[in-house]
Amino acid sequence: MQLFAVIMKMMSILQPTEEMRSSPETVSADVVGVEEPRFSLLAFRPGTPWNFTTVSALLVLVVLWAVKVYMTWAAWGDVTIDSGHEMYVPALLAEGKTLYRDTFFSFGPASVYFNSYLFRMFGIQLSVLYWAGSLSALGSAIFLYLAGMRLSSWIIGWTAGGVVLLEAFQPSLFCFPLPYSFAAVYGCLLGCLFVWLIVEASTSKGWHWIFAAASTAAVALLVKPEFGLACYATLSLLIAIRCFMQRSWKITALDILAVLPGVVLCALVIRWMVSIAGVDFITQENVLSWPTSYFMRTYGKSWLEQNGFTISASAFHEALFRTIPIAAALSAAYCVLWWKRSDKRSMLWKGLFILAGIVYFVRDIFLNILPPQQMELTLSTVFFPQDMVLYVIVATGVVWSYFWRGAGPVAGRSPAVPLLFTFSSLLAFRILMKMAPGGYAIYYNGPVVLMFLLLLCLIIPRSGRSRRFVLAGELVICVACLIPVVLHARDLEAAAKKFVPLTTPRGTVRVSKHKAENYAAAIQFMKQKASLGQSVLSVPEDTSLYFLSETECPVRVYTFDPGVVAPGKMTDDMIRQIERQPVSYLLWSNRTFVEYGVPVFGKDFDRELGDYLKSHYRPVGPIMPNTGNYWEWTATIWEHKPDAN
Repeated sequence: MQLFAVIMKMMSILQPTEEMRSSPETVSADVVGVEEPRFSLLAFRPGTPWNFTTVSALLVLVVLWAVKVYMTWAAWGDVTIDSGHEMYVPALLAEGKTLYRDTFFSFGPASVYFNSYLFRMFGIQLSVLYWAGSLSALGSAIFLYLAGMRLSSWIIGWTAGGVVLLEAFQPSLFCFPLPYSFAAVYGCLLGCLFVWLIVEASTSKGWHWIFAAASTAAVALLVKPEFGLACYATLSLLIAIRCFMQRSWKITALDILAVLPGVVLCALVIRWMVSIAGVDFITQENVLSWPTSYFMRTYGKSWLEQNGFTISASAFHEALFRTIPIAAALSAAYCVLWWKRSDKRSMLWKGLFILAGIVYFVRDIFLNILPPQQMELTLSTVFFPQDMVLYVIVATGVVWSYFWRGAGPVAGRSPAVPLLFTFSSLLAFRILMKMAPGGYAIYYNGPVVLMFLLLLCLIIPRSGRSRRFVLAGELVICVACLIPVVLHARDLEAAAKKFVPLTTPRGTVRVSKHKAENYAAAIQFMKQKASLGQSVLSVPEDTSLYFLSETECPVRVYTFDPGVVAPGKMTDDMIRQIERQPVSYLLWSNRTFVEYGVPVFGKDFDRELGDYLKSHYRPVGPIMPNTGNYWEWTATIWEHKPDAN
């Protein structure tokens, strides 16, 4: 708890006095006086104005986006895992199919229908998805930058936006142009937009900003529920605070009316979803993250723990242990920057703190033995910590406490900053103890990084300091936050330099040479059989094969990940669909699921379905001879037994 003690001490120092509130702004352009503490978490100040510097910073952000798009073009996603359904399902809907009824889908309907409309407008091409995801990343970064400007620090806003852009184009399953889920991509965009809107709504007495924030929350709920729920919870809190602060039932009524259109929209869409085949069909045979679904009951706990959502005494003990370097670094910085005493003893302690920082953070750099991975880990310890979300959650309570306990009437304060802490905490709760510059975290960590940097920058003294000094301090902290993300992205991009293009009529994606050769053979096989009127089922995954070969999955469920096909009714329906089609061939790949603890389809999970397939189909041979390592992708062709019932 040393870290939070330091934070509380710094906030108490920055707490504006009654004299400061009543005094006019007499601070010069060069010196930041005590009259205007720029990072008081209780007194919201007018944002940074647009000028040459801030406009240039925005342009640099756009240039960074353009460079990342160009350098990593088409080397995104994973054609075997998850990314395939983000290609395939919108293409089906663009051809007139109905979501959930005609094809399985485990997320809300908004993202996939939006992509289907893009396909109808611009053609069913991978480039459509690439641009949709890339522009979403740019939009997310810009909204974070605008929010940072409203919080009086364009540097912090720029850094949060830069983090999103550096993470968004990693050649990985977790990216923006070809992600594991466009619902997460659009959810991130809507979440960053909501951050900016909630600041504007907190500083305005009109209902227009409330309506904009409520509309964003409604769309977010239909895209990915956790984003929408975080938005609605924060918005409800804002309306309640506005009611308390303004003492006007008329304004509160207008706020509630502004929220109603979005609520009605969500209700109508949910009613449509239920009308397809009932509540159980949606919650048990489609939306995997529903609390009572087979997937959540069987694999939900381990899945959440892998993503960082771990609530246990041991997990919190480890998190507490990881705060020691952060607390030490902040204590050292506090003593150096705030400790005014100049006697020998004080100077000795300052020297020891500085020496300790040098030994911990840059010892191996000076010795030239620190590899980039270790540098990333060392800087991440303080400036991009694994428990960043946990720190922001704890700070949220402290910020609200200061907001209510501040001197002067509550009506004279803005709840913008406490609300941003609240929203960031609610949004990123599922990555509670696993903040990282990659993985699931990239879709949730933009607002959290914004708030965490705001906390770190409190260590910079502003009383009597020049603006150049303050900006330099913020710049050092922000650069230190960016370096781990840069190093992580660089490692992934370096691995993708050996990728080769896999070119199809529906676009090009860059993959390893071995996968490109095998996938080309699999696509050709599926197209050939489709021309003969024979259907091919890809198991257990590789949904992208249907999209790239311009064929359709012969059954409603196109992927057989652990927990997707529930035992009982859903399994029986699946077998009946396979028989009714009938399915002539299987393409059985070597895809495994070690992340769930049940690696092999048909053996470690879905044994009933696997036994059925093995008893009714026989292996013919590999799609092509395996010339790579045993862990590289390959598939075996299985044909239907003529005498199988």
